[in-house]
Amino acid sequence: MYKIIRDEFSKLENTIHKISTNTFIAAFSGSEGWEQFVDDIYTNGLGIVEGADYVGVTTYTDARAAEYPPIKDQLDKIYHSGIDAWKADIKAVKDKYPKTQVGITSIAPIPDWVNTALFEKQKEKYVEAVARLAQPRLKLGTPYTESVWDTSENKYVDHTKYKDVPVGDEPAVVSDEAERDAAQAIVDATPQSVIDSINS
Repeated sequence: MYKIIRDEFSKLENTIHKISTNTFIAAFSGSEGWEQFVDDIYTNGLGIVEGADYVGVTTYTDARAAEYPPIKDQLDKIYHSGIDAWKADIKAVKDKYPKTQVGITSIAPIPDWVNTALFEKQKEKYVEAVARLAQPRLKLGTPYTESVWDTSENKYVDHTKYKDVPVGDEPAVVSDEAERDAAQAIVDATPQSVIDSINS
């Protein structure tokens, strides 16, 4: 998992903390650890990244109000469990946000540059996968073009045919099919917005 670090002086969120190794990565292409970070979010999703900590300006009254259950639920608690149980729940919230509190540490949203890095990686992988799928399929054999007279169009038409068709369990064929399956899985998993950005 990764944690974004906010610089206290500049307020920029341009450092990544890799928690498993307790190392820090500068948030720009070419820095040590950057490619691994991008590969990890591509493989595992943005859920492995947590935004930077920041101290908000929420007052204790706003913090309490946000955490108190709705009035209906509070009345239901009193009816079913009694006033003491309700008081215990309310006290827990009041203790969590004391009147002396001046701010609350929260988690900031993930910075836009993380989404951009993921988007660019998805584009790169999609282009690679499409190029891989465009290569001839080994199990079909060696492609060649043959011109055949088409009587309906009254002209020669090129048809792709195959020769030297290999046996299905040859290692090269098995490897080629596995690579094609992996490439197709990448294409299928690529968000439409990424595909549209390439096609436009």
